[in-house]
Amino acid sequence: MLKPKVLIIDDDGAYLELLQEALEIDFTVVCVTNLTDVNIITAEAEAFDIALVDENIGLEKGSQWIKQQVDGKKVAKSFVLYSGLATEEAILKGLACGADDFLAKPISLLALIRKLKRLIEYQDKINTFESELSSKDRVINISMAQASKYGSCMQLTSKLNQCFSLEKIRDEVFSYLYSMNLQGCIGFYPINESASFYSSKNGVCSPVEVDVMKLLKIKPRLYRFGSRTIFNHDLVSILILNLEDGTVDTDIYIDALASVIECVGARIAFITYQNSLVGVQEKIQQAVIQTKKMLVVSKQHQQEVMSEIVTNIGQSFHILDLSDEQEQYLTNLVHSALKKHTQDDINFLEVGQLLDDALHSVDELKVLNSRQVDEGEICDEDDELF
Repeated sequence: MLKPKVLIIDDDGAYLELLQEALEIDFTVVCVTNLTDVNIITAEAEAFDIALVDENIGLEKGSQWIKQQVDGKKVAKSFVLYSGLATEEAILKGLACGADDFLAKPISLLALIRKLKRLIEYQDKINTFESELSSKDRVINISMAQASKYGSCMQLTSKLNQCFSLEKIRDEVFSYLYSMNLQGCIGFYPINESASFYSSKNGVCSPVEVDVMKLLKIKPRLYRFGSRTIFNHDLVSILILNLEDGTVDTDIYIDALASVIECVGARIAFITYQNSLVGVQEKIQQAVIQTKKMLVVSKQHQQEVMSEIVTNIGQSFHILDLSDEQEQYLTNLVHSALKKHTQDDINFLEVGQLLDDALHSVDELKVLNSRQVDEGEICDEDDELF
């Protein structure tokens, strides 16, 4: 085990020899008689463990020199100031200059050795504390980085819930990949529509990327091969091209994207349902409008027929030689027909009202769908998490 290194600075050569002889059993000792030599010695050497400095070194003050050196710690890790004056002012000066201890001459050699050993123990404790603090800082930094990545994933999930088209979903997923320094592809398999594939790097997937995604679509939700990972859902696949093994970030991304793929799949299912609903709404609207037109035409035609019948019967009374009973019989027939026509008019009105209500309901659904899309666009600008 290497001995601790001690530098002694004193302009009294005889006193230096005394101190060196007393300390060299437990320490590696270097002695200098002036501050200029200190600069030469320490120019390329490692810092001493302790610098033992006299207050009066020729015309210079040891306390002033310590004050200049203590922050840099290039000369020594700890400084001990000693002086022939043990006054309160001298002790306070030792504290003010940044020394770790103060000794008064004459120095007890046994006491000096004990103090220096305690300083070495103090340094060891400081090193241990700094190591623990550094380790905790690393843990905190890693935890914060992990929290930030999970936060980005949560934000992506929130944004996906506001997407109303496959193109918007693609853009949000790719924005997330860009922010995480990931490269990948996404494939959509919408119901009753052809599949589409996109690349975060090139926009369009290469033929081999498309073939790989089609081939691995039947694999489990999460499938890894080399540095590549694919996340599958019945309606979508996300292929990540640069997830290396054995890193904390990779584990975070895998956890995050395993959740994201479910969110994307659910959103595509919702968009498919919504588009189908819009299609049904349009068909219902067209059918109702056409039915109303047919009702109008039918009612008009009925009125024309009835008017013609009434006119013809009325004219026939003047042409035909009918008895009173015959005229009364024909009049009753006309009245009965008119009563039925009146009831048909009521039925036409009721059917027309029902059709108007159906059109109003379709219009309300359209307004609701439009409002959902508009709110999704407004909610796009979420606050950053973490």
